[in-house]
This record gives sequence, C-alpha cells and structure tokens, in this order.
Amino acid sequence: MNELEALALALEVEKAELNFYIRLARKASDERAKRMFLFLAREEAEHWGIFEEKFVEKLIDECKPPVVDGSMLERLLVSVDEEDLSEVDAVRIGMEQEKLTWEFYEKAAREAESESVRRVFEELARVEKAHYELLKAQYDSVMKTGIWMDYQDFSLEVD
Repeated sequence: MNELEALALALEVEKAELNFYIRLARKASDERAKRMFLFLAREEAEHWGIFEEKFVEKLIDECKPPVVDGSMLERLLVSVDEEDLSEVDAVRIGMEQEKLTWEFYEKAAREAESESVRRVFEELARVEKAHYELLKAQYDSVMKTGIWMDYQDFSLEVD
C-alpha cells in the first residue's frame, strides 16, 4: 500500500470512529460516559483534519486519486450491532477499534516514503494508543467498581 492509499484509508477509519463515538454519546445514559465519548469524537475529528491535510498534499503531488481498498477498510473497523449495545460493551468495542487503528498507523509509518507522512502516522498511532489506554482504564474501572471514572483525571499527553 502506498502513502496516498494509506492516507485515504486513514481518513475513512477516522470518519468511522468519529461517527461511532458520536452515536455512543447520543445513546449514553451516564453523563460522564457521554463526555468521554464526545471527547473521543473530537479527537477523531482532529485526526481526520490532520490526515486530510497530508492527503491533499500527496494528492496534489501525485495528481492521481487512490481507491480505498474496501476489504482492508472492513478489516480495520470493528463490526458492531449498536441496537442493544451497553455502555460497557461500547467501551470494550472502542478498545478493539483503537487497537486496530494504532497498529495500522504504526505499520503505515514504517512503510511511509516521506518523513512528514511517517511523523503524522507515528504521532497519531501514539494518540490512538492513548485512547485505547483511556478506554481500558474506563473498562477496568467499571468492571471493578460499577462507576464511571471521569476522563479528565486521565492524561492523554503523549511524549
């Protein structure tokens, strides 16, 4: 997969994650869960903007739009029936999704041809891994105590 194809795929993944977290926030009955899902949605929207900028730069350089590999996109998105999805299940699924995403970004960084694209994938891989850690901490908290931790107490700063 070349850089342009990886960037196009990343845009689709970020868009799907953004929509997923917005839907979860709308359905959340717990206010802290709703805030956490909205926080994650804002983060994914920011990632989409970063990837869009790099995508347009590469697109202008190459003058040839890529085709997103639908089967690859399917492998990068966790399939979920949201009809009867509990908030705890949503957090678990979010963990699965963030892990798939960060692993894809790490691979794309290793295969990147340009330094600037490599840096974007590396940075966003770290952020997606931090999202995974946030969701994991939330999951652990809920499973042990039955209460939602407040995401503001959890640092998402990456080194």
